Amino acid sequence: MQSAAVGGGGSVYLDIEFGYVYGTSRAVMMPVEIGAVIHHPEDDSVRYAGEQFRYDIDVEVWKKVTDPCGRTVGVATTVANMGRGRYGGAYDHYFRLPGDRVPAAEETAGKAFADLRVFMESLLTDDITEIVVFAADMERRAFRTADVPLDGRRLVDLQREIRRRLGMKQVLSLDRLARLIDFSAENGAVASTHFWYPVPPGYRHLLDVHRGMGDAVRMFLLAREFREKLPELEKRVRALEDTCGGEE
Repeated sequence: MQSAAVGGGGSVYLDIEFGYVYGTSRAVMMPVEIGAVIHHPEDDSVRYAGEQFRYDIDVEVWKKVTDPCGRTVGVATTVANMGRGRYGGAYDHYFRLPGDRVPAAEETAGKAFADLRVFMESLLTDDITEIVVFAADMERRAFRTADVPLDGRRLVDLQREIRRRLGMKQVLSLDRLARLIDFSAENGAVASTHFWYPVPPGYRHLLDVHRGMGDAVRMFLLAREFREKLPELEKRVRALEDTCGGEE
């Protein structure tokens, strides 16, 4: 059986949710939420960590809309202010932040990236050898902006690793792959076809899809299925391709 951390050591399965400062035409981006699953394969122990970066600033929250096959068919956009605990506000495509307020928005975004660095430094203990993300472009950009020191740790893009291993022309979304592994989050636990882990009460309300913790646990269980139960996962991927086609 192949361990979850290739080559030994612990793994961090990480999802960062980002928001664009409302009215900046996506010019100012900042992290708004992060979720992480820390797994040590030698004893199959799991630890959860997460944080919201709560600042008094309006950000655009973009969430994918999927069809029954798990394909992305659109994006739903709302406005949130996490510092004030406001969510689900109406989004106006034509709204523009006054120019004299943009520097303050950039300063706030900088503080959020500084918070991200502190959070990552607390996670990356000496026994962690890899950081696993899904579609790594945004996380890689965030790590550069926040000056997160990886110190030789591998940054693994699970989405591209699956495509390469299965010889696929297109990538599959996390939504589609989570369906294939029978992901569930209920009764105080998260589970896939072959794996099950309890979740502490303090994290159970964070397990919605497209949230930091929710996507981190989906990614963790997907990695377990991919690395340890590959033949069965591959059969399901091929069946999905025949039924629903590739990712659009």
